[in-house]
Amino acid sequence: MKRHYFVQQMNNQQRMAPVGVCTISSSVSAAAAEDISKGGGTANAGYGGTGDADQSPPDYGIVNIYQKSGGDLNSFGGKGKSLYEGSHEKSESEKGGNSADEDSDIITEYIGHYGLWQFYWTFLLCLFQIPTTFHIFCLVFQAANRDFWCARPAHLRSIPLELWRNLTQPNGGQCSLLNAPYQQLTELNFTDYFGSVNGSSLDLVSCQGYEFDSRIFGQTVITEFGLVCDRAHMMSIVEMCFLAGAAMGAVGSGWISDQFGRRHTLMCFALIQAVTGFLLGFVTSLELYMTLRVIIGFASMSVAVVSFVLVVELVSGKYRTIIGILNILPVAISYVLAAGIAFFTRDWRLMQFIITIPGATLLLLWYWCPESPRWLLAKGRVEELKAIIDIAAKVNGFKLPSGYEKTLQTPDSESNEDVVSVFDLFRMKFLRTTLLMLVVWFGIVLIYFGITLHLGNLGGDIYLNTVLAGSVESIAICLSIVVVLKLGLRVNLFLYMVVAGISCILMNFIPDGNLWVIITLAMIVKCSVGACNAIIPTFTAYQYPTTMRNLGVGAGNFAAGVALIIVPYLWLLEHVDQYLPITVMGVCSIIGGLSLIALKDKLSKKHQRQRSDSGSVGSVVSSVTRSTDDDTRRIDKHFPRDNSENGLSNIGFTQNESIFL
Repeated sequence: MKRHYFVQQMNNQQRMAPVGVCTISSSVSAAAAEDISKGGGTANAGYGGTGDADQSPPDYGIVNIYQKSGGDLNSFGGKGKSLYEGSHEKSESEKGGNSADEDSDIITEYIGHYGLWQFYWTFLLCLFQIPTTFHIFCLVFQAANRDFWCARPAHLRSIPLELWRNLTQPNGGQCSLLNAPYQQLTELNFTDYFGSVNGSSLDLVSCQGYEFDSRIFGQTVITEFGLVCDRAHMMSIVEMCFLAGAAMGAVGSGWISDQFGRRHTLMCFALIQAVTGFLLGFVTSLELYMTLRVIIGFASMSVAVVSFVLVVELVSGKYRTIIGILNILPVAISYVLAAGIAFFTRDWRLMQFIITIPGATLLLLWYWCPESPRWLLAKGRVEELKAIIDIAAKVNGFKLPSGYEKTLQTPDSESNEDVVSVFDLFRMKFLRTTLLMLVVWFGIVLIYFGITLHLGNLGGDIYLNTVLAGSVESIAICLSIVVVLKLGLRVNLFLYMVVAGISCILMNFIPDGNLWVIITLAMIVKCSVGACNAIIPTFTAYQYPTTMRNLGVGAGNFAAGVALIIVPYLWLLEHVDQYLPITVMGVCSIIGGLSLIALKDKLSKKHQRQRSDSGSVGSVVSSVTRSTDDDTRRIDKHFPRDNSENGLSNIGFTQNESIFL
């Protein structure tokens, strides 16, 4: 019968082990431990159990040998799954994968790293990224640049457009026209009048109204509120309103979810997002429109951040990296969907209503959506946590013991830790890491939204550009999972950011008329920086210890917020030099990529080997001490083993048995 082994430290009482319990000194060499395991004897020959009571015994470790049993408390996990099976055998790094099993905890012991229950909810929760992306990206179509000219008076609307523009705006200006007595002119004498006067002798006056080219776009925010000519600068403010709200949401949503829970925070912001989205379709005032854009920006970014946090807290191990990246996949898909919606609606109000419906539909999940089990554990809300574990274990096929809720308590080590603050991010130990991560986040977000929200500035068909951009970004996100698991996060971020930066700079050297070359380079940028956007939250989280991860990601979001506010004004630099905006984005991306060289990739195999080599080779205990040890000790406390056949074995090691350390 296969046996499962668990190594733990003994307390003073356990050190006086009864006869028959196999004890191995942590100071013996690996060779001695091997000899002991083969002989089945003890390693404490130099220290008898009958020695002086005042003499402190050496630091022993005990090897508890558990056997898999039938249906009692010693066997966890239905369908052939034992609670002790897998968790205390070889780690992921020893199996050739990334050693993300450091994220294992007591909840993993009961529901596993990733199962059908996690798949179901991570899939549904990632859908919240779709309406969020719609609201972030919709302004690309709702405020697209269109050709315009001074409006014709109502009684002269039948005059051919080309004739009107040539006679009234001879210099090609769009914001003024010749000062002529238009109210006295008719369709019959219109041409004769301008043929009889010298156009240069007439003054130019501002347009009283504007007409817009409707061949590509229908009614837009620009046409609705007349955001052209002397009001054109208002468009940057409109865009900034949303991004400023998004910046506040990126920074503040983490704290709100920590206080009130992931589930209710997510759904409350999703409700605000849906209500505000519908209200935007009815506004007739620019001031009210801008106010609602701030609100929906805050709500949308909060939904994106909190849904990401909730998704990664439902899983553990290496799946946090995989699911964390896949959670961004709907963002890229949403670009393609948004282009299709905009193409068929051609009206900003109708589009606004349509893109709000998915978010409103997802609110139906509020009643069934689970709270983060790890947040509940941290808050000590055992009854709610037990209800979630019961459902998850049943769906995943794990058999839970009766009374297991006794083990659901916050580890003592966590309760004794000092309270951390944002100032800890800038202390000497983490100062360099924090400053470099701020640079990296700023560079990624600046170029990501700089390209994404201004695809129309690149030229060509905006619908086709968007579909291509979303498609290549989707492929990049999927491929990045495989590459990340092989090379690690830092290498990928470095390559993606440098490639994106170089591609931006190369656009400046493309001769005029080579539109497809520019579009190709833009797609390379979108592909690379899209992958960066998917993996940067996970990479940031692993740069800090558990107690500081929220603060670390929050600091990154603060840098992202600053970049978001700058994006609308970045493209105004086109009026200084047409190549300046894309050059600034390229330089920032390269600087961010080079900053990664000074950071560590704590999920890489090299880093895991260094950590493993830094431990004591001769210590059996140190080689197996993992973050799950506290959890297993808590389980042992409430479900003690005895020396029976189904419990602690004292028969020694047989020839065909081995210990997985």
